[in-house]
Order: sequence, then structure tokens, then C-alpha cells
Amino acid sequence: MNNSDWMFPDYNKELNRVAVSRSDASIEIWSIGDDWYQEKMIPGSESRSVEAICWQGSRLFSAGLDGNVTEYDLKKLKPKELAPSNAGPIWCLCKCATQQLLAAGTEDGCVVVFSTQDDSLMYHQAFDKQEGRILSIAWHPTEDLIVTGGVDNIRIWSINSGHAIQRLTLGRQERNKETIVWCVAVTSDFTIISGDSRGKTSFWNGKQGTLIKTYQSHKADVLCLTLNEEENKVYTSGVDPSIVAFEYTPANVESDWKLWVKSDVYHFHTHDVRDLVVAGDKIVSGGVDTNLVVAMAKETKGIKHRRKYPGFPSYSMVKVASEAKVVMLQYANYLEVWKLGHTTKNSDKSGEILPLMSKPIKLLQLKTKDSERIVCCAINKTAEYLAYSDQDTVKIYSLSMDNQYAMTPQVTLKKVKSKSSLSPAHRMQFSHDGRSLITVTDSTEIQAISLEDNEAVITATIPPLSDDVDSVHLLCVSPDDKMVCLADHTRSILIFNLAKQQIHCRLPRYRCQATAVCFNADGSNLLIAYADQKIYEYNLETEEYTTWCKQTCLKYPKQWLTRHSKIINIQQHPNDQNKIIFHDEQMLCVLDKSQRFPPVEAPLFSYSAWQHQDKIPSSTAFHISSKYKFLLHLEAIKDNWLVAVERTPLTLTESLPPTLKEKKFGT
Repeated sequence: MNNSDWMFPDYNKELNRVAVSRSDASIEIWSIGDDWYQEKMIPGSESRSVEAICWQGSRLFSAGLDGNVTEYDLKKLKPKELAPSNAGPIWCLCKCATQQLLAAGTEDGCVVVFSTQDDSLMYHQAFDKQEGRILSIAWHPTEDLIVTGGVDNIRIWSINSGHAIQRLTLGRQERNKETIVWCVAVTSDFTIISGDSRGKTSFWNGKQGTLIKTYQSHKADVLCLTLNEEENKVYTSGVDPSIVAFEYTPANVESDWKLWVKSDVYHFHTHDVRDLVVAGDKIVSGGVDTNLVVAMAKETKGIKHRRKYPGFPSYSMVKVASEAKVVMLQYANYLEVWKLGHTTKNSDKSGEILPLMSKPIKLLQLKTKDSERIVCCAINKTAEYLAYSDQDTVKIYSLSMDNQYAMTPQVTLKKVKSKSSLSPAHRMQFSHDGRSLITVTDSTEIQAISLEDNEAVITATIPPLSDDVDSVHLLCVSPDDKMVCLADHTRSILIFNLAKQQIHCRLPRYRCQATAVCFNADGSNLLIAYADQKIYEYNLETEEYTTWCKQTCLKYPKQWLTRHSKIINIQQHPNDQNKIIFHDEQMLCVLDKSQRFPPVEAPLFSYSAWQHQDKIPSSTAFHISSKYKFLLHLEAIKDNWLVAVERTPLTLTESLPPTLKEKKFGT
């Protein structure tokens, strides 16, 4: 439910993915090929800090103020290996393009090199200690040289000797105020680019150790810069959230001599920008305003098109006990359970707010031990059991309410004992009869846990089919509790028969990942929402797509397919088998299978700064409401109730720190 600052993105061209860290030390993996789908999240930890992240091939590393370089298991979504710097907290990290080495800059003023050969992570060497901490670092693309930025200076280091071979000194704006070099980059021709606390972006001749050009590019600290793959464009930003572009261009039409010139300024963020990265033809930025911005970087006129992705998970962190009308909210290290309010009034007017006879009541808050981060959670329909998993184990509790219809029900929470250790889970769901918990472990096993006699007993463990199965991000149990649907990041969707403990069927592999799945009311069909905005329906008996699906899969309006917000939740309407209810962060949609699709070229939405209105005739299949933002969860339950959990832009803005103060005309 919380959304921390974006900190440090890093692009992996080989995997076509971007890893982004947050201030709470969590790391998210975004799939560019799935139209920027946030596919994985590695939970943070109170004991771990992330100040920098770095891809090396298919391996992901981070470094932080705990003094460790950490490698992550991208299947189990947890730390895999640690290597201490032995030189204090780490502020920055970079990789060698030609060898399996990483370099870290530390608080104690040391450059520490780590070896990653043979799938390992170990200390390799430490350079000479300098005065003052090292806050930024870059490895020359082809030479055995490292460039570091610190207090009042930039140093060039030889990998072979471990000595500094060049020292570049920066001036101060005030005699007693240090100039901090927050970011550095180096090109193949040994041009060094730096950003500092004076708000200046500087270009240096690394071979001669001389300053080429300095620009007063920002009104405050330049915290980050990024260089494109062709090494002819640089983007900078920081406390002043403007993104400034520089181009390496000929001095004039008839000259071969080139120089770095300031080309454009863009305003995508309201607060500090912590880091930037060029990902193919896009530039990715993130910072304190919690938005991840992806903008198109065109060759001639710079950035033109942009998308903003709010800092919310791609999966719902809200669970609804539909029969008890209770909602459970998942936070970083605690759960909240709320009883919904109710009304006895009805209205035929759309959008009318009905008076509540009772207000929502917070029944309990359950905190994890030692502030361990919650990976996933579940609550059964009657709110008699709830469960969550951290990175070590699954914990199950029984919940009872005395006089639940009173204004303040008495709540009793007891931990359910287990005879055997419960493996940590990535996803979980209670069976519809409420007597068992189905989990997908971090080893991609399916576990069925019985809750008879208030004791947790593992009744079935289905091992992964093969070693290439990736972490599972979607889990759904059929209404009769016989089938389980799993979807992973290799675009596989499998249906398991729990009773027979074997695969019932495997869906055709689609061109992109699924973002939401659910069974229909009788369990005969599976509904799948994909990252390309299409919804498919698959029949489990015939093991093929339904007739409706085949007839409509090529008829989606073009404007619908240009949407970028991913569908978070999907379900069949409780009272109408022809209607599918689903939502993303921006809208609620009811898709009526009995009605025709609008024409492919039909305009669906009217966009403006203040509204997002549907323009579709009511006689067509799409029925859209855009009154919610940001919609974290929406679910239809009994008695024609629709439960919506929203985080409004206003509450999000109010939670942010103040922006950079700027003088305005007349003040």
C-alpha cells in the first residue's frame, strides 16, 4: 500500500529489462517487452540499504550503507550472496564492460573491486585510500581505468596498480562550502562528465586532465546523469527536477570539430530526481515524487512522448473476505483488517453517495516480527483465517469476532500451529471452502495446507515441472477447489489438478505476460488479461479458446490497445455470466460478452487535464467508469456490493516532502 521514493534504475539490454530500487531497499524488475510491466518485486529489509544497483549479464547486484555488495536470486526474489567491502558504507557501484568485475566507492575513501567470475561474488582488491568519501564511480568502457567523484575533486585510477594517476579539482561557490561530485560518466574517447552540488554539469578531457566546458545546468545539486549507448547524448537532473539534455554536435556545418552543447530542458517531475538511465530509445527517470517516467528520446529533438507510472505494485495488495465484508490491507511490514461500513439506502442515480449506517472499523493491525517485509497475504471468505508470508516462512492465524454486528466487535487473533516448516511463498489464496491454504513457494512448488482442527498440515506438495520455470506472479483457485491456475514470467500459464497432483492443461504461450487471471463461476472457463490489454477466455474441458474469444481477439479498438495501465484484477460478474469486471489504476470496466465490440477505429476515450471520459455508445461491449484514481483494488461481492480501495492523487501529494523553493517574479 505504501509507495516509497524511486532511487536508482539500471537497464539490461540483454534481458530488455530495467531494475529500479526504492528508498525502502526493495527492487522492482520492469519488462520493457511487455509494455513496461512491473513483473517482479524483491522486498526490502530493515538491515539492508540500497544506494546503487547494477546489472552484469543476467545477474543483478546492489550496494548500500550496510557496507555490502549483494547479489539477488531473481527466481526466489531474495538476496543470494553478500560480499563486505571492509571499507565502510558503499555509496556507488559500477561494472567492468570487459571483465567480470565490479567496483564500489566507499565512505572510507576506498575503491573496492569485487570479482564475479564463475558465478561467484568475492572481494578482489582495494585501491589506495583517499581523503573523503567516494560518492560516484564510472568504469572506462575499454581501458583499465576507473573515474571517481568525491569532495572537491575527481580522480582517475589505474586498475592494474590501484593508484590514482590523475586528480581533477573543482572550484567552490563559497569558501567554506564543499563541492560534492554526485555523479560521473566517462566516454570511450576519455571525456569525463560530472554533475555536482553547485548545480553544474562539467565536461573534462580525461587524457590531459583539463576542463573542456562547464554549464550552470541546474538551480541546485545535480544528483544524476546518464550517457546513451552512442555516447553522443547526456541527460542530467537532481534536486532541481528539470531534465537537461546535452548533445555532442559539430561546432558548425563545415567543421569536423565537435563539442558538447545544451540542447533541451524537460519537466517531468515535481520533486528531486534521484537517477536516470537510457534504455534503448527511452530515458527512464525516478525520484521523490514516486513516479517512474519513461520518455521517448528522439534523435533530433530529444524527448517528446512520456508515460508516468505511479509507484504502486502491479498486483493487488488488498484482499477481500467477501462473505464477512471484511478487507485486509497489506503494508510493508504489517497487515490491517477492516470491517466495511454499510448502508440501507438504495438509489437509481449513478454516482450518488449513499449515507452510511455504520462507518468502516479497523479490527486489528498485525505487525511482523523484527519488521520483516511481507511478500504476500490472504484471508478466507468468512474472515476466520488470515495468512501472510515473509522471506522465511508462512504464518497463519485464526480470527474470531464476538458480536461482529456491534459498533466495536471484540477481535481475537491466534496463531495456527504447524507440525512442519511452511516454505516461504510468492503467492497464496485460501480455498473457497475456507479449510485450506494454497501457496506457491519461492521454489515454484505448489503447497496445499489443511487447517482442520486449527492446525496447519501440508497435505500436498507439487514440485516444479522443470528448472526453467520462473517465479510465479499469478495464482487462482477454481470455485470447486479442484483446479489451480499459475502464471509465471516465461509467459507460461498452467492449470493443475490438486486432487490428482498433476497438470490438467497448459495454455498456448502468448506473446506477452498475463497480468490477471480468474475462473468463471462454475470453473469451466479461465479468463486471462494480458499486458497488451486483450482479454482471452479459455475452456478447460475442450482445452481451447472459447468461441467468443476467437471472434473478438482481433476486434479490439485501436485506442483500447494503446492504453499502458495494466489490468490488476479481473472477475466474472456474480449475477451475470456474460459480464466481465476488471480494472487498472485509472478505470473500472465492465465487458459485456453479449454485446458487440465497437469499431476498430472508434474513439473510446476523451483525454484532458481534468477528465477521462468514456465515449463509447452504451450498446457496445465496453462500459467504463473513470471516477477513481488511483484504484488499487475493486471487487464485486454478495448483495450487489462493489468494494473499491482508492489512493487519491491528493493524499499521495500530501505525503511528499516540500519541493525545491524557487524565486518567482515579484517576490
